[in-house]
Amino acid sequence: MNKKNLGQILTTALVAVSAAAPALALDYEAKPVHWVLMSPFRTAGALSGGLFTGLVSGPIDGGYHGGLRGTKHVAGEFGDEKGDLQLATAGTIAGPGAAVIGGTESGYHGFFHGFKTGWDKPFSRWSYVTMEEK
Repeated sequence: MNKKNLGQILTTALVAVSAAAPALALDYEAKPVHWVLMSPFRTAGALSGGLFTGLVSGPIDGGYHGGLRGTKHVAGEFGDEKGDLQLATAGTIAGPGAAVIGGTESGYHGFFHGFKTGWDKPFSRWSYVTMEEK
């Protein structure tokens, strides 16, 4: 082996060691490798949770509760929030509109809730519903 080849081998080894040095000094408490490996799963969990909660779970839940709130509010304006006649009349007047508004609002908020929860806990049941984890 001549000096030229030996110099090339030593230079290559020096470059390889200097390139590998940051990986050898990696702080395993920060866990960047785990974060990079989990990133595709978290993204998929966040997107699926956000889409399902924003398009299915959120509008159903928000439409139901919005309809109830709107009906009770209008029935209260008619005089008695618990009266059968007031609830029946308010349900036909305000119920459908309040259900649409509540469903739209809850779908919007549900998307962001599902995305955030799906990122933190991919594919957990809490990323597909609009209520908070207990």
